Amino acid sequence: MKITFVLASITVFIGIILYFVFFRKKKNIKNNTFIALFIGMIAMTFLVYPLEQEYENIFTRILASYVYALRCAGMGQNLQLLSRIDMTTRNGQLYFIFMNTLFVIMPIMTVGFILTFLESVFTKISFLFAKNKELHIFSEINEKSLLIAKKLQNAHHVRILFTSVTEKGNVNIRSICMREDITNIKFEKNKNKLIFYMISKKEDENINKTLELIQKYKTRKNTKINLISNSKETATLLDSTDKGEITVEIIHEKERAIFHLLNSKPLYLNSINHTISILIVGCGNLGKEFLKDATWCAMMPGYQLKILVVDKNADQIKENLDIEAPEFLSNYNITFLQADIQSSLAINSIKERDDVNYILVSTESDDKNLEVAILLRRLYLREFQREPLIHLWISNEYKRDQIQNIVTEKKNSYHINAFGSLEDLYYQNNIVNSDLEKLAIQIHLLYDPQDTDLKRYHSLEYNKRSSRASALHIKYKLYSILQEDMTENMKENQKVFQERYSSEIEDLLAENEHERWNAYTRSIGYIHASIEDVENYYPKTHHHVYYLARMHPALVEYNQLDEVSRELSRICQKEIDLKASDRQIVKGIQTNIKL
Repeated sequence: MKITFVLASITVFIGIILYFVFFRKKKNIKNNTFIALFIGMIAMTFLVYPLEQEYENIFTRILASYVYALRCAGMGQNLQLLSRIDMTTRNGQLYFIFMNTLFVIMPIMTVGFILTFLESVFTKISFLFAKNKELHIFSEINEKSLLIAKKLQNAHHVRILFTSVTEKGNVNIRSICMREDITNIKFEKNKNKLIFYMISKKEDENINKTLELIQKYKTRKNTKINLISNSKETATLLDSTDKGEITVEIIHEKERAIFHLLNSKPLYLNSINHTISILIVGCGNLGKEFLKDATWCAMMPGYQLKILVVDKNADQIKENLDIEAPEFLSNYNITFLQADIQSSLAINSIKERDDVNYILVSTESDDKNLEVAILLRRLYLREFQREPLIHLWISNEYKRDQIQNIVTEKKNSYHINAFGSLEDLYYQNNIVNSDLEKLAIQIHLLYDPQDTDLKRYHSLEYNKRSSRASALHIKYKLYSILQEDMTENMKENQKVFQERYSSEIEDLLAENEHERWNAYTRSIGYIHASIEDVENYYPKTHHHVYYLARMHPALVEYNQLDEVSRELSRICQKEIDLKASDRQIVKGIQTNIKL
């Protein structure tokens, strides 16, 4: 009796340790239930075994113990057997308590097992009815995933699956919820189109799980992974990974938000005398990204650009930018002022810029952003009786709505635009499957019409981002030609542009596209490669561009491209026309691209 009691105690103790320390972490409740049930059965065997005295054969006694344990688990066994326990000893009393405890636990475990089993059956039935539909699979439930799912739920061809679900109370969307981790679910034999969303707040976790899914499904077609990551190094890591048939979309939230802002609120609005004058208050990660993108975006024929950056750490930011992008700042009219925006130095400097038409505010907090925006609105009204566009980064959805409608005591609107909320980014499709992304694919196919499966488009993040930048700038090109005739209807704008199209316009916009490309390429860190440089590195790279060192021979004025093209053709022993890509985009607006 004593030995049996000790063995049972050890078994239960080990079972608890295994369950709560190791298996529970995997969030695979079905496996946990089996394990817990098995451990409980072993414990019951040890406990019941000495009571089955009527069986002399040891194997028969063990079998009888298992049968008895199963009957207890099924709640069909009476407890008369417990009366045979000797209650006059301490071990007997403890033995009685253990037996009663297990008789209570086993039915509960059985019910849990049955519920888990039914959940698994219903999930499989749901998958069966989801045949020929897209499966959108989220790595977890959070505000971002719920916004995307909310947008998707009305599409008849879509089924939504949330993984790692511990509580379903906050899921008010028609979906399948599973407790397993997204990397543990098996889709190898599933023929549906799979779209994964690595959407955890822990970006390292998103990247690690993406790499795991790539290895697991790399030979599977119709599979896409949307990876949320705001690290620039993620692109380098994924570009060097063999993705097989998998399509991976890296979603840099702030970069996409800025692209959306520059597309929906163009820089040329409210400009004076064909001058785009920008004020950036706060040049942290967001402000620096905006500075780069606004510079190449503002390259328009007949327009001048000037930018003032105000930040407490402006000198350090400028130094860092010079290291990251050595030829960027020196080629454009960008001034850095190291000062607090609420200092007299900053205010006096701003007063000297009466032509500012576009302001970005991105300081250390949402509250400070709003405070600065109101200060600047009042300053420009007092000094110049003007209202330049003011945009501030607000991540909180409720604050965004409040700021958009903020008014004075007399109900006068401040006309401040808050952007960057999750509602804007995810529910409005400004990040995933945006119209800009669809246009970028059209741009890519202009340059590479053979890439119909978009294999090369998705192979490098550089290809995608470059195409997005070209797509974004189409609106700016059209405005430079149409001016006051520009409308909100891009299809109508394109139609008018096609009617006005001429060889002179083609030349003008081709040169403009090269100026934009120069600014864009410098902003991401490329420097000019001389012909001598190309002759030195071509034997090693076998290409006129040295991508690893970020050196490009086309970073010259447009009128120098013909000469550079001739020299590159000589070095590479093949025809190279550096002007061709500039003209390609302009011709595409006139003919192929559907806006």
